Amino acid sequence: MSGVLRRFYDLVDGPDAMRYPELLSEDLRFSILFSTGPDAVTDFAGGRAEFDGYMEQRGTPRWTHRVLTESTDGAIETVYGQTWQDGRPLATFVAAARLDAAGRIDRYIVGRSTQVVFD
Repeated sequence: MSGVLRRFYDLVDGPDAMRYPELLSEDLRFSILFSTGPDAVTDFAGGRAEFDGYMEQRGTPRWTHRVLTESTDGAIETVYGQTWQDGRPLATFVAAARLDAAGRIDRYIVGRSTQVVFD
């Protein structure tokens, strides 16, 4: 198992979050469907410049990622996880990424919702 997505989340949740570009291809295409409640969904999408903009507006959230399951099939990684805040799960997310020949993420899609948290 490659674990690039797990490393990505560990990196963005840690003190060196701005090192995230090390794990991304210059050819990145992505979509992050970010829900904070019913009728409150934002689709952050685009290429590398838009991802950098997403990370800038994101700042340093109070929540962190916890990967609960992960799998790899060739160049595709998938994870299921939760974001946690103050010692409890805040939201559920699923993500998939394709890795390029150098092992960097070149395609990335995430769905995140506060409406369904698995116990």
